[in-house]
Amino acid sequence: MKEGNNRNLYFNMVLGAIGIILVFIGTFEFLKVVEILKGFFLIMVGMFILIRYIYQLEEKVGISRKTIWIKAVILIGIVFGFFYFY
Repeated sequence: MKEGNNRNLYFNMVLGAIGIILVFIGTFEFLKVVEILKGFFLIMVGMFILIRYIYQLEEKVGISRKTIWIKAVILIGIVFGFFYFY
């Protein structure tokens, strides 16, 4: 892969991770207002499926599993940190 293309790939990966975090925060805020537990489970299952699909696409593009796992741990830490402190 060319160096410029590789940089662009990682930039888009970071933007996707930020998007996932924002969706989780928006879901959390929405569910605080609505307070429907069934909706929470549906959203979490849908997000799990979506994130798994994104990781599969990243593997096909050639991003190493180590990088994907590091990103996953950081995302989980940020989401749980937000839920814990908010």
